[in-house]
Amino acid sequence: MNSYQKDDPQSIQAMFGSIAKQYDRTNAILSFQMHRWWNSQLIHQVTDAHNPDSLLDICCGTGEIALTYLKRSKKPCHAYLLDFCEQMLDCARVKAKKMPLSRHQVTYFQADAQKIPLENESVGCVTVAYGIRNVKQPEECIKEVLRVLKPGGSFGILELTQPTNPFLKFGHQLYLKTVLPLLGRLLTSNQQAYEYLCSSINKFLKPAQVEKMLLDAGFVQTLRKPLAGGIATIIYGKKPVKTLS
Repeated sequence: MNSYQKDDPQSIQAMFGSIAKQYDRTNAILSFQMHRWWNSQLIHQVTDAHNPDSLLDICCGTGEIALTYLKRSKKPCHAYLLDFCEQMLDCARVKAKKMPLSRHQVTYFQADAQKIPLENESVGCVTVAYGIRNVKQPEECIKEVLRVLKPGGSFGILELTQPTNPFLKFGHQLYLKTVLPLLGRLLTSNQQAYEYLCSSINKFLKPAQVEKMLLDAGFVQTLRKPLAGGIATIIYGKKPVKTLS
């Protein structure tokens, strides 16, 4: 039995700590660099409509999503990077120091995605990439996102998912169960971490179920956008704008 279990958050925290320094390089190799396009699509989905001046990236890992947005932003932005793994945040800090971010502000939180340490209606948009399937109670995370978003703010989830096409699904499963753990062991010396990755993708909710969670929490204008035939999916929603009664 794999020692990493979603119902044991400390084990997942330890897992990410063990692979943090190799995380970016491993992602690039395992996704054949496709993750860069997927990340770009997420950023485009949540920011292009209103170019927010504040962004919260949950399960931020090495900071790839938030820092990429800061590089692109045409106006000063306050980015909040939240992760429960301190080693991942350390990698994000190192990466940020190498970037020209003087007109932006960056705040780091080692915190639980189910208990976001921000005030109500304090951020313009929220992202979570490849992380919500690792959260013990994703519905609690979604409720917290709705709480901290400003009215009209955007929320984008990017997650690894299962393709629906039978042929693509077969090849995808073969890759997950055989190639991915082997490469994970070679690149990080932690095969179990990538065996967990495989099982977490297969056990996680379908994109339609995640979208329903957004609707049930109170998000509007939701959508699902499959990428690379459904190997990854963006699930998106907006916080309703308050109206005078």
